[in-house]
Amino acid sequence: MDRSPAPTSIKPLWREVAALAGPAIVAGLVSTLVFFTDRLLIGRYDDEALGSMQVSGPLLWSVFSVGRALLSGSLAIVGRSIGASDTDSARRTTLTAVTASAMLGVLIALLGYTQLGPIAELLAGTSPETAQLRHLSEVYMAIVLPTAPLILFAETGIVCIQARGDTATPLRIGLVAGLANTLVSATLIFGIGPVSAMGIRGAAMGTSTSFVLMGLLTARALASGPHAVRVSDLAGGLSRIWTVLVPILRVSLPTFGEKLIFHTGFLVFASLVGRLGDTAMTANQSLIAIESVGFMTATGFGIASGALVAQSLGAGDPARARAVGWTSAGLGAACLGTVGVIFLFIPHVLVSAFTDDPKVIALGARCLRVAAVAQPIMAICDALAGGLRGAGDTRSPMLVALVGPVVVRLAACWVLTVELQWGLMGIWVGTTLDWTVRMLWLGAVWARGHWIARADARVEG
Repeated sequence: MDRSPAPTSIKPLWREVAALAGPAIVAGLVSTLVFFTDRLLIGRYDDEALGSMQVSGPLLWSVFSVGRALLSGSLAIVGRSIGASDTDSARRTTLTAVTASAMLGVLIALLGYTQLGPIAELLAGTSPETAQLRHLSEVYMAIVLPTAPLILFAETGIVCIQARGDTATPLRIGLVAGLANTLVSATLIFGIGPVSAMGIRGAAMGTSTSFVLMGLLTARALASGPHAVRVSDLAGGLSRIWTVLVPILRVSLPTFGEKLIFHTGFLVFASLVGRLGDTAMTANQSLIAIESVGFMTATGFGIASGALVAQSLGAGDPARARAVGWTSAGLGAACLGTVGVIFLFIPHVLVSAFTDDPKVIALGARCLRVAAVAQPIMAICDALAGGLRGAGDTRSPMLVALVGPVVVRLAACWVLTVELQWGLMGIWVGTTLDWTVRMLWLGAVWARGHWIARADARVEG
């Protein structure tokens, strides 16, 4: 077994965080560009088609996010193995995680495809007013869901690649997949030359194309380089696979619980938006597309924090691990604070890129000013939560998700939106309150440092 001494980095810590976060942020922004471009193209094609993404978008995001979380423990275990220079363990963990993810994707695809109608009604209601939106959302999901095995394989594989300290490869994968999505979607949504306009079907085919490419390119990346995985790494049959899978699941289960709790609340939250009418649904999709720029930037700092914390603990340096979390949070807050300033001063310009409807633009601009406040808070949350997951402490983020997104967000959004009748503005104020509670809680957990003492027990079990 390869256990050569782990090298000690001489870079200033903020540069190490930035070096990892930079490509991760760009990769996230590429994904965001895909998301943003899809909504932009669909909105220019038809407002009703854009509104339908309020149904299919949250559902698909939630399903894939929860599915990916079941194998998220690979971040901590692969990162620690790399930090301890245990290449064999890193390879076995990676191959087991991506194989299990693909199998889970098959199950998700089968279950989702058979329940398209009930899903659309659950999220958009049964009102005749939303009948066409429900139909369009079903069309989109029917095309995208069959690619679930490939996207889950790719996303889990990318987590393992990032745990190695490589965020450049996921960036390249994202660039290729994003470009393919944009070209295919633009061609098929509007129709070019002999190709007939396909509307929402074209957007779904563009998304599916990008998912297929991500799966293929991730498989190629995993099979190359100094930590290349081989099928022979799991030689020994099912018992060997289970031996490797158990530690991954042990670390992952709280994160799975966290995502399940969060996204259950999120879908209830989405169904609440779905009952505010066409204008609110269309405005909200525009806002989500715009805010995704900040969201993916925050995610990049969470990725960097998780990978460096895992590697620091694997190398036996808890003081450095603690400093990584604070550094990632500070850099993330500075970056997202800049994004918030942009949201604050030109909201009408941003929202009008998606629609010409003056009602949608006016409503979206008011809400975007509220979202501006949430941006740096969101960055701090993602950086600290990512650091905790990298340490193997997935229980704390789960508890935060139970209180924040479920209790605070749903309660605040219900009171503000329904009881006080603030409409979509109440949704965004409630969301900001949720992020604030999470930031305070995660900051307290990180400062106490109990996660350091329990890290080895969680990962080694």
